[in-house]
Amino acid sequence: MDDIFIKYEYGDFCIVDLHGKSINDAQVELNHVINSVDVNYQYVLVVHGYNSGTSLKNYVRNQFKHNLVTEKINIDAGRTLLRLKER
Repeated sequence: MDDIFIKYEYGDFCIVDLHGKSINDAQVELNHVINSVDVNYQYVLVVHGYNSGTSLKNYVRNQFKHNLVTEKINIDAGRTLLRLKER
């Protein structure tokens, strides 16, 4: 799904790219982005990839927790959309 279609369906979002990061670095990056994202963004699009392995994808989709994340939406094999609580 192209980014323009994601925006059309869900609204504005910011993007965080986790390619090449360790699980620990990904956790730090995700927490930082979610804690500092502009209140006008209701979603964070996480680009974790899948061709070089599925550990980041599995972490984001199954293990990552944050008190502002209310929903995880699987966009495709390499991207997950995180819905944030209204702030």
